[in-house]
Amino acid sequence: MNLTFFISRRYLFAKKSHSAINLISLVSAIGVAVGTFALVAVLSVYNGMDRFVEAQHSVLLPTLKIAPLQGKVFDPQTLDLQGIQDIKGVAALTQTLEENALLRYGEKQHIAVLCGSDSVFVARSGIADNIVEGAPILQKGDVECAVVGQGIAQILDLRPHFVDLLWIYAPRRGGQFSALNIDDALMRAYVRPTGVFLTEWESSAKYVFVPLPLVRRLLNYSNGEVSSIGLYLRPQADLRRIQQEVQGIAGAGFSVKNKDQQNELLYKMMQGEKWVIFCILAFVLLLASFNSAGSLAMLIIEKKKDIRTLMAMGAQGRDAGRIFALEGLMISSMGCLAGVVLGLAACLVQTYFGVIKLNGSFLLDAYPVHIRAGDIALIVLIVTLINLLSARLPIRFLINKPQSRRENA
Repeated sequence: MNLTFFISRRYLFAKKSHSAINLISLVSAIGVAVGTFALVAVLSVYNGMDRFVEAQHSVLLPTLKIAPLQGKVFDPQTLDLQGIQDIKGVAALTQTLEENALLRYGEKQHIAVLCGSDSVFVARSGIADNIVEGAPILQKGDVECAVVGQGIAQILDLRPHFVDLLWIYAPRRGGQFSALNIDDALMRAYVRPTGVFLTEWESSAKYVFVPLPLVRRLLNYSNGEVSSIGLYLRPQADLRRIQQEVQGIAGAGFSVKNKDQQNELLYKMMQGEKWVIFCILAFVLLLASFNSAGSLAMLIIEKKKDIRTLMAMGAQGRDAGRIFALEGLMISSMGCLAGVVLGLAACLVQTYFGVIKLNGSFLLDAYPVHIRAGDIALIVLIVTLINLLSARLPIRFLINKPQSRRENA
């Protein structure tokens, strides 16, 4: 093996009789480096965007969410809330009641999701950190207030410090709709806007948060019904264990989902997009690896006399093949190492200095970057496998097959 490595290294760095071989080898190494650099940089940026999007979508979500499998609402007293609260690692519970409603502010209207929440939600969720105007207040003494998304605020021209009230209309439960008497078919209430939040745009144009008793009164839920119960956990709590224990207490009629499961469609879509991009870049790298195959083929043709000498000394075809396979691996390894180093350096520069900006973004100034060791290891593995496979082509057809024909003869 030491002799094989010695010969491969001499072939790689020695001056060739045809300068084109050196040039093609250099081009192939550069091609591997550029492809590896692109994989590291693109996947790291994609990881950063994934983390940012998931974080923004998770701001309004509890760590665990208990919801009925059938129906829109349920009586929380049917659950052992005290037993759930006593589970080790559970910090707090919050109750939520959601329903679509019509909002009217001045002369403008908009349909949104009315989300009845309590003080636990305001204290435990990240909504307070995402307030862009006003304050996250749902109750001022006897005055019921609302915190609305920035998308809704823009549609309604709503500002927290204005004196106008936000009117809320919802269908009367059990009521009969009549075009002649619409008022009897609708329940109404008003709140004072106190804050505007901004997470990702979809939620900011969808949700308005108001006190839970107001929603129950507006929807005529007199038995304390809720749409879901949210759980917030203590730091370092065992999420999987707690989820299993809560599911055991809740029973088969309820689902208990963590944040990833609550955003399951979004999570799968982002992961799918990431691996599609990875496959496209890997295919481009595969095309670039043919330069390495070409340089090896030319080198094998140039070193035919050396191969015959090795054969005469007792070497087998596979021994000569190992020499050139190892040289191809050296070329790809140098390109791969250079690409990984350059990619990591570019990611670190982007992380600390934000060189590439995001124009028109309210939430980000520059592209986010997140380096994952697993991605780097996978990139190195893929690059190595691609170049080993590309090296087999010239070795198989220029060394092994001629040797096989001689043996048959």
